Amino acid sequence: MVANNIAPLAVFSEHDGSLEIVDVIGNDAHSRRLCELGFCVGKRVSVVSRGDPAIMNLGGSRFALAGELQERIFARPVKS
Repeated sequence: MVANNIAPLAVFSEHDGSLEIVDVIGNDAHSRRLCELGFCVGKRVSVVSRGDPAIMNLGGSRFALAGELQERIFARPVKS
């Protein structure tokens, strides 16, 4: 992980608990689609299963995200 525990989703695992999205890199169709699906700054997400694709839980829904998309979304663990 990098400073302040902020890192791409790809480095987190199901053991990290709830994560807060702090940035989505890029300004293209993929980045816009991620935000349409709910992967936006301030939203909470958790990793169900690591891999390529990884399974993410967001707002009660599960999404499979390819590795390249996981690298665009930066998050940090939510302090309990």
